[in-house]
Amino acid sequence: RTVLQQVADCVTSGPLKGRRLELVGRADPRGTSEYNLGLGDRRARTVSDYLVRLGVTASLIAPSTRGDLDARGTDETSWRTDRRVDLRLPN
Repeated sequence: RTVLQQVADCVTSGPLKGRRLELVGRADPRGTSEYNLGLGDRRARTVSDYLVRLGVTASLIAPSTRGDLDARGTDETSWRTDRRVDLRLPN
């Protein structure tokens, strides 16, 4: 939450004010590809909703998913890093 508050501050009133954000939801390799794509989508949309509640303009946020396509984990410890939402600034 602290990191997302900092992101919201940065794009609402800071040096990245008005910039678009791409949110890419990711999942670990367990489950079917279809399930993991849906899970990644839900993760990205949850972060998007939270950023909007913090004041970020919804039209500046583009949630998407990669599911487990780029997952590299092989056990619980490494799967933890696969389960995330990446924030990107498009050109």
